[in-house]
Amino acid sequence: MQIKEMLKGAIEGTSDVAKDLMGTAADLIKEGTADIGEVFGAVVELGAEGIGDVTSGVKDVFVGSVKALEESGKTTEEAVEEVTSKAASAVTNISKEGMEDASSAAQKGIEEAKEIVKKPIE
Repeated sequence: MQIKEMLKGAIEGTSDVAKDLMGTAADLIKEGTADIGEVFGAVVELGAEGIGDVTSGVKDVFVGSVKALEESGKTTEEAVEEVTSKAASAVTNISKEGMEDASSAAQKGIEEAKEIVKKPIE
């Protein structure tokens, strides 16, 4: 899976992992290379494999995805709603695959990210 390899490269790089992961996620979404749900699924799989932290990874991908949608013309509220829906769907699929720990960590990342992206609104 090419998306997973790109995200793995961002995680394993030597620079700021959060910034790299947000940027990679935003680029994939802006380019139309990947669906938001695919990106979330890939980052959770990587975390489950021990490559990065699931909660942090999901949080970074969430923020990057919202940023990409905002840059494409959506309001912050619209972007948060769309990303939340796609992320929740990806987490549900992960739960079905028997990765409950990763699913729980991913849900925590989603909640933390929603607080981050909503702060400028309030």
